[in-house]
Amino acid sequence: MEFAKIKSKLPLILLIAFIIIVIAFPLVIRDRFVLSILIECGVYCLFAMGFAAVFRSGQLSLGQAGFMAIGGYVAALVATKAGFPIWLALVVGGLTAALIAFLVGIVVLRITGIFYFSIATLALGEIITIIAKNWDSVTSGMTGIAVSAPVVTIGDTVINFATTKLPYYYIVLALVILFALVFWRIDRSRLGRIVRSTAFSPILSEHLGMHLMKYRVIMFTLAAFVTGIAGAFYVYYLSWVGPPLFAGGQSMGALMMCVIGGMLSPVAGPCIGAIILTYSGTLMQIHLEGLRPLVFGVMVILFLFVMPNGLVELQVKFPLWIKGLFKNKSAVAKQ
Repeated sequence: MEFAKIKSKLPLILLIAFIIIVIAFPLVIRDRFVLSILIECGVYCLFAMGFAAVFRSGQLSLGQAGFMAIGGYVAALVATKAGFPIWLALVVGGLTAALIAFLVGIVVLRITGIFYFSIATLALGEIITIIAKNWDSVTSGMTGIAVSAPVVTIGDTVINFATTKLPYYYIVLALVILFALVFWRIDRSRLGRIVRSTAFSPILSEHLGMHLMKYRVIMFTLAAFVTGIAGAFYVYYLSWVGPPLFAGGQSMGALMMCVIGGMLSPVAGPCIGAIILTYSGTLMQIHLEGLRPLVFGVMVILFLFVMPNGLVELQVKFPLWIKGLFKNKSAVAKQ
């Protein structure tokens, strides 16, 4: 009985504790370097959740970085050319990425087989990169586009993003929490159950009357919307956008994040993997420059052998360890 109570309340307790910690953290730890890493972690949490949403629908998108680039470039253009505020620029960037994903998805998702879809999305990502490099009149080529730090006025309070990183931190935190709730709710809804069934058994799902392409396009479009917003926010945070910012390797990075974090959860797994790889990658860039790809490759191989379901597998194993501990204590007490 005691173990059952702990097990039922543990997820809620951990969630509340985590939210309190992440909200209060920058008020206690004022290190700008740590704060900058956490902001990047938030960006890649959004990116990884979008990637995982497509993967859980039975497809492997190797061009997600392209949608991140679309969101970033569109946000930069509407901010510099039309003077859009940051909130509107983020939404426009996300919607543009979602629109292109929808138009591409209704064509590309007709391709049968995860391998062919992966190649098609990889080619799409490369096409977007080539356009960004060569469409000088719009994207400024390799020079990129500089974006001014926003200034937001709320009542009598003026927040200048150029003087502090705190607004960026709380914005990306709000975005992560919002879309985490969206993906969590979708996963537990009828839509989520249908999407999982089309991934596990597409032929059976079609025989049961489920339209595979319809649901895959929905998830592909939603993932692109989230990824586009992540790209738009990242551009504002860095105050610049250019082709090197969204290289094709970013999509492979999202795949590694999901492998390490785990696909059992649409939210926790991708976010855990994103935080671990972003934080460790930043540290390795400082202390072990050049070895980062090797270390990440070894990590992925080890996880595939030791913990194939990723770190979220611990949520299943940890309660079993606690249950075993209680049993051992009870056995010792009886003796």
